[in-house]
Amino acid sequence: MIWLGRICWLRMMGGFYSNNMQKIIYSITNYMMRKKSLIFSILLFIFSNTIKAQLNSTIVKDHETKANHYESKHDYISAINLHYFILENDTLESGKKAEAAIENLLPKCRELVFKQLQGKWELKKKLDFDYYSNIKYTKFIEIENDKIIFYDIPGKIVSEINLKTNPFSYHQFGGFPSLKLEQEIWTFSTRIVHREKRLRLRKHIDKNGNLVGNTDDRAAIVDSLEREKALQKEIDTYYIKR
Repeated sequence: MIWLGRICWLRMMGGFYSNNMQKIIYSITNYMMRKKSLIFSILLFIFSNTIKAQLNSTIVKDHETKANHYESKHDYISAINLHYFILENDTLESGKKAEAAIENLLPKCRELVFKQLQGKWELKKKLDFDYYSNIKYTKFIEIENDKIIFYDIPGKIVSEINLKTNPFSYHQFGGFPSLKLEQEIWTFSTRIVHREKRLRLRKHIDKNGNLVGNTDDRAAIVDSLEREKALQKEIDTYYIKR
């Protein structure tokens, strides 16, 4: 009976140690798996960031080359927009060069834009609403003496923008030249279609800070003649030179 008791006791202790050993092995295995998973995640993060940095560096260099090309062709507006992109995406040597280029080009670009916009304009077609906006589409716009004046009747000003205190600048949604009116972001641009000079106004952000969507899928038209016709039409409210 004594031997039988000892055998039972040994079997019981063996089971106890066996269960604990299994728990220890399971804990060690689980720990090693979690450690491997953590190492893999860290390596994946480093690899992804390295690829992203290399890709970003390639894009920045490409934009730098294009910006220099545009400058050599005196297309300062295209050049400064590329320099702003570089500045936003590179804080090292290229970013510093871009910052210096912007400082040099900005006065030229503002003067160039003002010359393009200067004059008296009459509303030709209103294609969007001026709700939630500080700018109202008046019958006339006059851009002279560093001011943009909106009016329906000569001598009765509806609103006015002083370009000395609120000059054209860059914004990520409007690029350069953009006008910031409190929370609103606007762009003014000109082009000539069939000898008609047009002033186009586009709102990118309304006065409540909401992004304004304006889809332009004209470039996706397959037929070249139809695409050309569509591109000659406007998707923004525009004025014509008086």
